[in-house]
Amino acid sequence: GSPAFAGVAAPAELAGLTPVAIVVDGVLRAVVGFGDALRPGAHDAIGELKALGWEPEILSGDADSVVARVAQEAGVPQAKGNASPEDKQARVAQLKTEGLVLMVGDGVNDAAALATASAGIAVHGGAEASLAAADVYIATPGLNPLIALLKAARHTAKTLRLAWMVSLTYNLSFITLAACGILRPWMAAVLMPVSSISVILIATLGRPKFNLPSK
Repeated sequence: GSPAFAGVAAPAELAGLTPVAIVVDGVLRAVVGFGDALRPGAHDAIGELKALGWEPEILSGDADSVVARVAQEAGVPQAKGNASPEDKQARVAQLKTEGLVLMVGDGVNDAAALATASAGIAVHGGAEASLAAADVYIATPGLNPLIALLKAARHTAKTLRLAWMVSLTYNLSFITLAACGILRPWMAAVLMPVSSISVILIATLGRPKFNLPSK
């Protein structure tokens, strides 16, 4: 926080790196800039998220310059650095009033936001607090498992809606026929199990054609 450190750390911050001071006997000797490279395929995964209708956003406790660099490289339009755990939770709560919110995190400071989100997803290497707060844990590194998870969830929801509609239509039709005296009791007894069989067939035939990546 000293003026001397701020001066020599400025180039690292402008480059989107986290500056770390090396002090010997109370004297600032050097400043080292650290930065993480994007995981392979991260940019493409963000593109797939957008194609699925999601609006990705980064909330991080890292410096604004670091977060801005990562967001630009990943193709994330909105990002905020220097975010405390309370800031993250407040942002998630705000977004939740507008619709469904998924929070993906791995740190202790993500736990509150993970618990607040519509669904919290902890990722590989996450802290124990984030695992405890999340609804889902992805054990495989990278963002591709997240994309596969969201596709599988959407596909499952469509299959459930189809099964519900078929079952409802089937039952209403035959209940009406039975009430009108057109359908005999023994016929209803034979036909009713067909409703359950149809739901099972829809669930079986509607299984996703893709698998979650394995380790």
